[in-house]
Amino acid sequence: SHLPLKPGQAVTLTVCIKVKLDFSGQENLLQDLNDDGISVTGLPISSPLRQVLKPRPENKPVSSESGKAEYSHVKTLEAVLNFKYSGGAGKVEGYYRELSLGVHVDVEPSVFFTRVSTLPATSTRQCHLLLDIFNPTEHELTVSAKNNQDLVLHASECQRMAIQVDKFDFESLPQPDQETVRFSNPKQLEEERQHAQGCQINSKLGICWILNHTHPSLRRRGEASVEGVLNQLVLEHLQLAPLQWDVLVNGKPCDCDVIADCKVGDAVTLEVKLTNLSKNSVGPLALTVVPYQDYQNGVQNYDLEDGVTFIGSNTFYIDTVKPKESSVCEGALLFLYTGDFFLNIKFQDDSAGRELPLAWFTLPSVHMRALDAPLQAGA
Repeated sequence: SHLPLKPGQAVTLTVCIKVKLDFSGQENLLQDLNDDGISVTGLPISSPLRQVLKPRPENKPVSSESGKAEYSHVKTLEAVLNFKYSGGAGKVEGYYRELSLGVHVDVEPSVFFTRVSTLPATSTRQCHLLLDIFNPTEHELTVSAKNNQDLVLHASECQRMAIQVDKFDFESLPQPDQETVRFSNPKQLEEERQHAQGCQINSKLGICWILNHTHPSLRRRGEASVEGVLNQLVLEHLQLAPLQWDVLVNGKPCDCDVIADCKVGDAVTLEVKLTNLSKNSVGPLALTVVPYQDYQNGVQNYDLEDGVTFIGSNTFYIDTVKPKESSVCEGALLFLYTGDFFLNIKFQDDSAGRELPLAWFTLPSVHMRALDAPLQAGA
């Protein structure tokens, strides 16, 4: 609305600069936090749920002026803003002038992920991603993620955020073509693979931060990425296993702490379904179902010959399963008295599955509760 400018007039242009830089692998900062008692990736320190930055020991030497740069966690971003302008008779003739303005921006991190780990969830298709988050700013910081409670961090404070996520199907990511594989070294291909996996995880997490400055005009917001801090072990735990197992009791799936109720003396059908999401055929496989009782005191009773009996064999066989196909094996058992029972499904040592990664054979826990059959009227 201020253009074109009349002689003697001025206009102010506001340029918003949004910076995305990688602050992972800051060994100096991690060592600095370690000295102050903060949980740090790769260091043998137990991670607190909530911990305030401790004061430095008095005997710790103070960095000299020359050493400040070594412990500086500021990154520099340089850019050039190019302007073109014209006016008057020159514009009519198609002439214009150019102005180049150099920009030097010092960028400090808003959020540090000092430690990343995982814990299993109740479902075999989910897990908990644990992030130890450090607020390096001098103001209160709010960190949020999709479908998760906000985390409020005071200045120089570290807290843990637990995010329950669905495991990721990395097999569905685009694969490099043969020509790319031929002209790329293995290290480069591995870095590109981890980058693609990190991008997929970031898109699902949606981690954002808000700097809660007392003055509204100084409040800032942005996004945080875990891409640079995900190690190979964490990626393996976040990956959806190429072999997906489903266990059904009387036609109903057992997962997420589901307790399957059944009646004493009635036959209970048991189905084990394997879906092969890998790129190769799998099998044949042999599975043995072993019932037991857990007394919740460290004792597990596997001697249940008088309590559980199988109708047929307790060993299930699965033939070769081709990629993108499924196979189901069925059996049946019955309970002779009431109680809570669990099923431990083991793979026999002579099955072909022993050469595959152990993480591919994660079956849902099966919890069954045998109840008395209701009395018949008039009995």
